[in-house]
Amino acid sequence: MVRPKYELPGNLRPTSLGERRRFYAAKMDYRAAATWMARPKAGRVYALILGRHSGIYPRRFRHLKNVPLVIDDVEDVWELRPYLLRYLPEGVYYDRNVYAPLETTRSAHLDYAHAWQSRFFRGQELAFDLDPENLDCPIHGDIRAKMARHQGLSFCDWEFEEIRRQAADLFDELEREWSRLRVVYSGRGFHIHVFDDAAFPLTRKERATIARGFARRYALDEWVTSGEMRLIRLPYSLHGMVSRIVIPVPRGRLESFRYDDPKAVPRL
Repeated sequence: MVRPKYELPGNLRPTSLGERRRFYAAKMDYRAAATWMARPKAGRVYALILGRHSGIYPRRFRHLKNVPLVIDDVEDVWELRPYLLRYLPEGVYYDRNVYAPLETTRSAHLDYAHAWQSRFFRGQELAFDLDPENLDCPIHGDIRAKMARHQGLSFCDWEFEEIRRQAADLFDELEREWSRLRVVYSGRGFHIHVFDDAAFPLTRKERATIARGFARRYALDEWVTSGEMRLIRLPYSLHGMVSRIVIPVPRGRLESFRYDDPKAVPRL
C-alpha cells in the first residue's frame, strides 16, 4: 500500500509504479482517448509528469520528476503507449494548443510554452478547471491555510461535493453561449471543455476576461481558462496521485457522480 502524501477522502491514494505499468499495458482505453483527441484534426502535443506530487517515479528518471516531459513525435494516442510504459507517469496531459503542421512545428524547435505569437499556432481549446482545494472549506479552511500546512492538494468529501455542484452550475451557464461542451472528472475535480469552433481563435485578452468573470463565482483555476496553462489531463488516462481514471461524465449524471464510480476506479 502506498502511503498518501496528502489528506484525501475515501480510498483515494497514489498508485505504485507496478499499478501504473499494469494500467497502461492493459487497462487504458486508448481507443476512447484517440476519439477524444480526434477533434480538431491538427497537430497535437502531449506531456507527462512523472512524480511531482506523489513522489513516486522510476528512479533512473529522477532528473525529470518535476518537469513536463513533452512528447511531440506521435501522430495518435496509441503511439503514446511505449512512452507510458517507459516513464510510468503520475499524470498524462495534452496541449490544448493546436499547431499546424506538427512536423514543421517540431522541426522549427518551437517553444510550446510561448507559442501564441508563432506562425504555427492555430488556436487553443477553451477549458475550465475546477479544483476542490480552491474552495473555502468550513472544516479545513481556505487554500492559504492548506498551503501553510503543506497540504495544498488535499481535499475532503465536502469539498468534492461542492466542486461537483459548481461544475454542474458552470456547465449550465456555459451552455447558454456554447453548444459543444464536455465535462470530465479529472481524478480530483472537474474540467469543462468547449469544442465550439468559435472558441479556438479567442485571444489571450478575451480568455482572461472570461476567466476573471467566472472566477468571481466559481473555484476556478484562472490560468487554465486564460490560456496561460495550456496542458490539461488526457481523458482515459490515470491520475496517479489518487488512483482514478480521468473520465468524461454525462451532464445528466454529474449531480450523483462520486469518485468511487465504477468507471473511474481502475482494476489494478
